[in-house]
Amino acid sequence: MKRGFILGSLIGVLLLMTLGACSSDDGAGISMDQNENDVTEEAAPAEESSPPEEDAGNADATDGGTAKASENISKEAVMQMASEGDQLMENYYLESKVTMYTDDQTDETLTREWFYWKEGELHFRKEIERADAPTQYITGNDTDSTIYTEGEEIAIRTETLVPGADLPSQSKAMKERISSYKMSHESEVVGQEEVNGRKGHHLVFTPKEEAMESGTTMELWIDSEHWLTLKEVLDQGDMRMEYEVITFVEGIEPSMDLFHMELPAGVEIIDQ
Repeated sequence: MKRGFILGSLIGVLLLMTLGACSSDDGAGISMDQNENDVTEEAAPAEESSPPEEDAGNADATDGGTAKASENISKEAVMQMASEGDQLMENYYLESKVTMYTDDQTDETLTREWFYWKEGELHFRKEIERADAPTQYITGNDTDSTIYTEGEEIAIRTETLVPGADLPSQSKAMKERISSYKMSHESEVVGQEEVNGRKGHHLVFTPKEEAMESGTTMELWIDSEHWLTLKEVLDQGDMRMEYEVITFVEGIEPSMDLFHMELPAGVEIIDQ
């Protein structure tokens, strides 16, 4: 396998980091002077959806129509639902972490995200923290986004980061990666396991004979309720990458102030 495939996988995971996934049941702290009550006020159930018809035999449906995975669900059904997962979610907060292990170095990136639909319009906020690096903030809606890095003298306002426009959704990014995995690896569902309190289907990808030399292995844990990626692990030699969702809160009702970028005095906004 060529290193380009590995780099593509890593880029895909970074997209996941900025676009969403889901896991445990508790909220998390808010930075930029936001009140923690903005995360979980009056939580309500998310809209439920049914699985695709061709996979109906592999999943049990609740009375409300939500796809409930059985213990013996096929790998094809899991991969298909993982490619459509974020279509089942709205109004949620999540916190995720990407950890890179290379030689003796470990790098972590923590991302907090809020997604809220009001009167048919999406509003979102992202906070990205890296060790020994300034925090990056992104707020936006269906029209534009504002990006600011802590300590900078300018903020960028752009239309290019609007979800549904230029960046792929989490499920689209996952669909593309799964397609690549299937070309070079054998796959199997090895069972259901808990990741931070949420049950997920554990998928293992091992190299096909022609890709054995790379020694790359990949694992996915797909949430059995919302079909989003709970965890992803990629190993190749002395390199290891782990993506994991730490916190997920569904049905949030945050203050709209959360989605307004509060900039320090003197910071200039530049339109691009």
